[in-house]
Amino acid sequence: MALAAYLMNNEIHPSQLPLRLVAVSRCYRAETSSTSEERGIYRVHQFTKVEMFGVSEPEQSSELLDQFRDWQVNHFADLGLDLQVMDMPPHELGAQAYRKYDVEAWLPAKQIWAELSSCSDCTDYQSRRLNIRSNGRFVHTVNGTACAVPRLLIALFEQHQQRDGSVLIPPSLQTYMGGATHISKDNNHHLPALRPMKRLSKKT
Repeated sequence: MALAAYLMNNEIHPSQLPLRLVAVSRCYRAETSSTSEERGIYRVHQFTKVEMFGVSEPEQSSELLDQFRDWQVNHFADLGLDLQVMDMPPHELGAQAYRKYDVEAWLPAKQIWAELSSCSDCTDYQSRRLNIRSNGRFVHTVNGTACAVPRLLIALFEQHQQRDGSVLIPPSLQTYMGGATHISKDNNHHLPALRPMKRLSKKT
């Protein structure tokens, strides 16, 4: 993660901890999924996400992890989504994670709970490799996803779709949608008309 590399070879003063950072990033994954539940835009090669990164004293990382989890739950609940939180078992953890939570949303079309985001307490796994310290000790790091755009869009469209095919816009997002309360085939007049253009190259 770029935010982790940004702190590489740093000695962080204890007064700055816990440190909480967030950034928008473009993610590139070599793998996609071949399962029917995850086919399509749910798991793709390239997508945009908002990533959270935390740094704490070793004794504080579990508390920071709970803060990240609670922020994710509150954020998605504010969008009117039905959620569940999974405290992941050891065999589901990556090499860097000491503990991990998955926040899942119900997808009515597929009749499954699907991961929206996760957060992990990585203890000193990352800080040892990146040489991030405080008071001479390796700090602990916490990673979390605030928003993976394709997955969030899927959950919003599936959970808020109405019988007439329109999709309700959560109140917290209506301000950013010009005050619109729903999306439908008939209310896209506010979108600019798109017309194909032909670019002529200069002859040399």
